Amino acid sequence: MRVQLANKNLQLELDPAAGGTVSALRCGDLELLRSGPMRSGPAFDPRQYAAFPMVPFIGRIHNGRFTINGDAIKLHPNLPPELHAIHGFGWQSAWQVETQTNQSATLVHEHFACAWPWDYTAKQSFHLEEHALVLEMRVSNRGSKAMPAGLGWHPYFLRKGASLRLPTTHEWRPDDETGENHRVDVSAEKDLSLARSVECLNLDTAFSVSEPLIEMTWPTYQLTLESDPVFSHATVYVPKGEDYFCAEPISHTPNAVNSDLPDADTGRHWLAPGETLSGTIRLSVER
Repeated sequence: MRVQLANKNLQLELDPAAGGTVSALRCGDLELLRSGPMRSGPAFDPRQYAAFPMVPFIGRIHNGRFTINGDAIKLHPNLPPELHAIHGFGWQSAWQVETQTNQSATLVHEHFACAWPWDYTAKQSFHLEEHALVLEMRVSNRGSKAMPAGLGWHPYFLRKGASLRLPTTHEWRPDDETGENHRVDVSAEKDLSLARSVECLNLDTAFSVSEPLIEMTWPTYQLTLESDPVFSHATVYVPKGEDYFCAEPISHTPNAVNSDLPDADTGRHWLAPGETLSGTIRLSVER
């Protein structure tokens, strides 16, 4: 069953059973995110929705393989025909409604150790302010050993007429053979530190940012994504021939669990048993 939240300006629709996704976010008659499909059965594709969560990792783990303390871990590919594990498990799992009011709701996702050998609990808490959606994400390690962890949010925005700015400092270039990500200075064609027309972009790139701030402008309104410092990176996805684009606050780079670089560079976090990683994302609208 979908969850409906509203105040005098905003309307938010969630589909907990479909990956804890956002189905729609509106300001009056204005669609702030690309709205998702109506669902009549248990099947769903989170990539068709307005936004979905990424937890407990973000982006690709190359070939689904990594090693921790000598233990080799192999995750199943979860987006065929790709051979990689991608975006964690929350986006393809059913979430439960923990609490709900007219303007707030908390969704919870419980994971029990399997190929990913840690129990964890993930939560998304949504709250509507007068002109903003506030989302708090968190993941807690319920296992007995330290767990690598990350958080991210994957919203879909309407492409037509949009411009995009975020304070990019570096881009991460993956090696298709090894999966290794190389941090390099941002190229001129990918530099988003000054506002760029989205129609002129063709990106599927993870960036380091100097501050977690994403600004998007259309002819009649502006959206701003302000995030906590834990979201030290961002992914921008602008595919050819589509009517949407994605600008995603993320806590770590793709394949960070396999990187030899310092955690401070990749954004990788390690949670001790019982420890929680959390961060807040605020999406505000100005018309």
